[in-house]
Amino acid sequence: MNESIHIHELVEPPLRRELDQEPLLGHVPLSREDAKRSAKNISRWNSYLPAACVRTMVQMGWDYTT
Repeated sequence: MNESIHIHELVEPPLRRELDQEPLLGHVPLSREDAKRSAKNISRWNSYLPAACVRTMVQMGWDYTT
């Protein structure tokens, strides 16, 4: 006989912070070449991507790793 017990509890979802309330994380480029690559990538991305997208990419470190 298959006996399984299912318990259903109502739980409150975790509180979420609004994105504009969270501090922006920054990073320090690893070298002068990284800083140049970062500036070039950010400038290029800003020409065709929304600012929020570019901001997220920079927060993830993509500006100097790509």
